[in-house]
Amino acid sequence: MSASSSPPGAAARAMRIAGLNGAMLAPALGLVGIFVLLPSVMTLVGSFYAFGITSSSWSWAGLDNYLRAFSDPVFWIALKNNFIIIFGSILSQVGLGAILAAVLDRGIRRGSTAYRTIIFMPVVISSVAVSLIWMMIYDPNVGSLNALVKAVGLTPPKLGWLGDPGISIWMVLLTAAWANVGFQMVLILAGLQAIPKELYEAASLDGARGLKAFWHITLPGIRNILIVGVLITTIGGLKVFDLIFVMTGGGPANATQVMGTYIYLQAFNLGNMGYANALSIILLLIALLLGVAQLKLSRRG
Repeated sequence: MSASSSPPGAAARAMRIAGLNGAMLAPALGLVGIFVLLPSVMTLVGSFYAFGITSSSWSWAGLDNYLRAFSDPVFWIALKNNFIIIFGSILSQVGLGAILAAVLDRGIRRGSTAYRTIIFMPVVISSVAVSLIWMMIYDPNVGSLNALVKAVGLTPPKLGWLGDPGISIWMVLLTAAWANVGFQMVLILAGLQAIPKELYEAASLDGARGLKAFWHITLPGIRNILIVGVLITTIGGLKVFDLIFVMTGGGPANATQVMGTYIYLQAFNLGNMGYANALSIILLLIALLLGVAQLKLSRRG
């Protein structure tokens, strides 16, 4: 028997193992197919038809639903708000999370675990509960924010914090930052603590301290963590729905309308299921493009 030949029965055992693995994976693959792949295909097919939520007849629309989106002013408002939330969340959540992580890693020695727990607590609260809490804070009649603003001698907005079209999107953004900055802080803190302290000691001997050490050691050390944080924040900004739906419903005057709430409005309130499907596909394509762009930038770096 040559060295490269397989022992008797090895092929049969390999086939049995492969069959067992396939049988174990089959339930999970079946669930993915039923609840992910099938709805995705149905959404893609439905985007080329015009039909209502209770309609049994579908009429072919071709690309009309997609062309309608590009001539729909509310679509552009919703897309703009999504990008406002994306960039605002990156600055507020990733940026503030990095600052908090640096303070906890370098500045606070006693009670750091308690501080981490307190800052991380909003992450485990459901989005609906977060929305209700901040709606009470923003309430123009009994909200604590109005009381605080008046206490420092300023005048609250007449239409309320969520009723003023000029500031409502920023108030939702503040709520999202409060709810998610703890996750970014823990993520970045883990990256900071994984950097060997010997690197800083060796760098200090060479005269690299402060900003130089940050630029040449800390930033490269947490670079991949920051990329993951930005990618997670970008995806969250694209699929944001619950905060907007509970707090403003997309109002006032579409000032906080995002793609998720607009798709829901078209599908379940106005009954334009075909158009809602087309909007969903457009949102999916945008998410894929942003994800691929971020991955290419990370690899190039």
